[in-house]
Amino acid sequence: MTDSPASSSLQTRLTTTFPPSALLSREDLQALAADDFHPPPASSSQTNADAISPDQAYFEAFFHSLPQTQALYRAHADLLRANEAKAQRNLERQAPLHELRNETLELFERAKKLESEWTQREAQLAEAHKRFNPSALHFNLTQSASKLNDRSEELANAFVEGLPYPTDDSGTAPEGVLDDAAFVRRYKQQRLLFHKRRLVADRWARNQVHWSD
Repeated sequence: MTDSPASSSLQTRLTTTFPPSALLSREDLQALAADDFHPPPASSSQTNADAISPDQAYFEAFFHSLPQTQALYRAHADLLRANEAKAQRNLERQAPLHELRNETLELFERAKKLESEWTQREAQLAEAHKRFNPSALHFNLTQSASKLNDRSEELANAFVEGLPYPTDDSGTAPEGVLDDAAFVRRYKQQRLLFHKRRLVADRWARNQVHWSD
C-alpha cells in the first residue's frame, strides 16, 4: 500500500522550503532521490488534472524557491497593490470629476450664448465708435466753434442793445442786463475759445494735426 503524502503526516524542512513536495508520498520522495527513478503510473484515485509526478513537483518546488521567481512574485504583488490604490484614487475622484464636468458644461453653454450675442454687440460697438472717428471728431469741433461764434455775437448784440442776457454760461442762470466788466470778461473768453477751436479745425482740415494714441 502506498504511503500517504508527506504533508499529511509530518512537516519537514523540505516541505517547508518546497511546499509542492508535500503532495508526494514517502516512496515518491525516496524514488526522487534515487538515480534510477522511473515515475510510476498515476493511481486510479487521482484524476489527470490532479496527478503530479515527482519530477514535476520537485521542479515546481525548486522553481518557486528561486530568488528570481520570488522577486517576480513580489513585483506582481506590488503591481496588484498599486493598481488597487489607483483604482481607489479613481473612485475618490469620481465625484469631483462629475462636478467639474457639470461646471464645464455650464460654462460651455454660457460661452455659446455669449457667442450668439457677439454679432449684436459688435454692431453696437461699431456704431459707438463712429462718434470717435476722425471725421466725426472734426465735425463736432467745427460745430462747437460755430456755436461759440453765435453765442459771442448774441452776447455782443444784447450788450449793445441793453437787452437781458443769461448771467453765466451754465444754461440755467437767470437773465439780466450785463455791465461793462461782465460783458468784456465773457466776450473775451468766448472769442478766445472760438478762435482756438477754429484754428485747430482749420489745421486738421489741412492734415496738420496728428493725434497720438
